[in-house]
Amino acid sequence: MIAFYYIVKGCIYFMKIFNIILGAILIIIFLVSLFRNKNHFIFLKALFLFLALIIGSTINFIVFLLLEYNFLNIDNGLKAGNLFILLGLMIIMSGLILYLYLLLLNWIFPLNSTILSIIEYYIQWTLIYVTIYQVIFENLKKVKDIDVYIKVGNLLNPDVFVVMILPSFISAWIAVILLKKHNNQL
Repeated sequence: MIAFYYIVKGCIYFMKIFNIILGAILIIIFLVSLFRNKNHFIFLKALFLFLALIIGSTINFIVFLLLEYNFLNIDNGLKAGNLFILLGLMIIMSGLILYLYLLLLNWIFPLNSTILSIIEYYIQWTLIYVTIYQVIFENLKKVKDIDVYIKVGNLLNPDVFVVMILPSFISAWIAVILLKKHNNQL
């Protein structure tokens, strides 16, 4: 009876692993077929590539931080120095690694300039959105009472400009990109 329990438990475990592997294979097949077609689903292709770059960059930063932590613990005389310069070096090194990744990917699936432009737009939109998010949550009390805040005369406060103007920049930018795509100028 106990042996039967372990056999069933092993089969269930095997099926879970098999489903994960099968799902990964199906996703890979979907992505390969998606990237084989040149001009179809370019926004989706750019989104997948953007997410892959973000994941790769995050992994790079984790590895760099672990390396730095280990070097600082091994040699007591070694100092981190200026964190801004250290971050800049890590950004440059991660960018170079991602560039090698893109070269390899471009060799397998040639990437056109439209996809790369859309990835740039995704990056810029995300940066603007994160700026808005940061300002809103830093000034949550002020934003909660925005009508009182504006009536008091704080309309010229840069935080109010960021919260009110940047979202309209993003929406106008999206409209321009969609029109450029519609006119085949992208």
